[in-house]
Amino acid sequence: MSEPTPTGPGYCPYLGLKQNRAIRFSSPTPEHRCYVSGEPVDIPVDQSAFCLSRNHVQCPLYMGLTLPSIPATVSSSGATTTAPGGLRGWLRTLSPRDRAIYALMLGMLALIVLVYAIAGWQALTGTAPVTGAPSPITVAPPETATATPAPLPSPSATATPPPPTPTALPTSTPSPQPNPSPTQEPVIIVPTALPTQPTGTAGVAPSPTDNATATPSPTVAAPATPSPTGQPAPASPTLTATAAPPPTTAPTAPPQPPTAVPPAMPRTPAPPAAPTVQQQRLWLYFGDATGTLFVPVQRLVPVEDRKVATAAINALIEGPRNGLERLIDPQARLLSIAINNGLATVNFDRPPHLNGDPRGLHSIVLTLTHFETISRVQFQVNGRNIGIDGSGPIGRPVVNPLNPNNLPVDYAATEFLPTYYLANDGYHTIRIIRMVPKTRQVAEGTVRALIEGPGIYEYAVQRTIPPGTELRAISINQGVARVDFSARFAEASDRNAAVRTLVESLTTLPRVSGVQILVEGRSLAEWWGEPYGRVYPKPLINPEG
Repeated sequence: MSEPTPTGPGYCPYLGLKQNRAIRFSSPTPEHRCYVSGEPVDIPVDQSAFCLSRNHVQCPLYMGLTLPSIPATVSSSGATTTAPGGLRGWLRTLSPRDRAIYALMLGMLALIVLVYAIAGWQALTGTAPVTGAPSPITVAPPETATATPAPLPSPSATATPPPPTPTALPTSTPSPQPNPSPTQEPVIIVPTALPTQPTGTAGVAPSPTDNATATPSPTVAAPATPSPTGQPAPASPTLTATAAPPPTTAPTAPPQPPTAVPPAMPRTPAPPAAPTVQQQRLWLYFGDATGTLFVPVQRLVPVEDRKVATAAINALIEGPRNGLERLIDPQARLLSIAINNGLATVNFDRPPHLNGDPRGLHSIVLTLTHFETISRVQFQVNGRNIGIDGSGPIGRPVVNPLNPNNLPVDYAATEFLPTYYLANDGYHTIRIIRMVPKTRQVAEGTVRALIEGPGIYEYAVQRTIPPGTELRAISINQGVARVDFSARFAEASDRNAAVRTLVESLTTLPRVSGVQILVEGRSLAEWWGEPYGRVYPKPLINPEG
């Protein structure tokens, strides 16, 4: 009874052990129980096809159908008396493969703990050498700093007659270096003064913002050193010309700390990020032209900040397109929505179902239960609970059921076959659930139900496969269903509708992702032409842009 190929976790969130709901195995086991109703229930369906696959949203129990009356805790008196308890009993329930997996996980955990223990011990024992290492580093820079002023006064004295000015420059350079900056800062600044090249100091000055006040002083002292050397003749005039203003600023080095204030200016707060909007294709349910059936559509809806449930409800309020019936009051407004443990609580400002028609509430439930995190819906109006025949939560109903044999709505005894028929408008297809006795040949039963026709719904939908068509064979290989009909199928009046309803019906099944049609054992291309000989992939159902 699923719609699209499910996405998300590859297992049912309500699957767990009868002893512990939080534990599940990766392979089928009799110890698994279903907790969709809150109590552990036996699982009579194929666990590989439903519980342990992405198809769990198509499980009848997951869709809110009637639960078995016997809970798992009392299903077998012998099991409760003989089953061993505790850790040993739990280990006995594991398969050899699961035991191996748990053993491997424990081994990896022990290895990780050992690695962290060794790393922690090395970190503790290696703290003394690390703290002693900076001592030689801090001693080395003062030696270089004291060595640098020695050559600086002699050339400066030869270059300029008044000696007080050159002496003030070198004294100003070492004094700010060791005081405001850490030990690594002098190591970077000292090499810039040693080469006596202004190009090196100019490259280092702009990089550290906090030390911007200390870096200009070496740049002022550096121009005095190249001038007496006289070796780089072309460079010295340019340096002295550019350095003429800085000596006036060098004595004002103490006032320069205010230059660090501009970076501390208050920053304007960044504007809030705009909400992200993505286009997603969501399932929506509206009414057909007869006012009796639900019509599913897959509409491209803008979703803001991943709020898909809110976007889906707003799309229902927006209303249908292409002649379908509106079921939700267009004046209704969604006040809030909260999802907790599979229950979605939706709060409106007024009853959302138009004219009190319960189909409006069912359309919301059908839409929201397509999401993996929602299995039931609690409706509220301004915080007060409402519902159908009461005020409790509503589970997913059977979509357009066809039950000629009056079978019980019980997933353990009844099979729900998805069949699609063309609506009388000739545009939409409508899904009708044919209820038959439990069978393992679901694909074959679906095709036979489609051939049999819509039954009591003939007033609302059209038969697309000619009466008298026989199913010769059907097989599924690597997700592709090969269906072989008798020659009567080739006499379909609407070829595209016959192919469309067959492909939509079969690709609803979890094992089928494509369909190839044969007639009398030969490709349909030999009867209708080359385009009909291909493998038809899973299509969108009544897509809307």
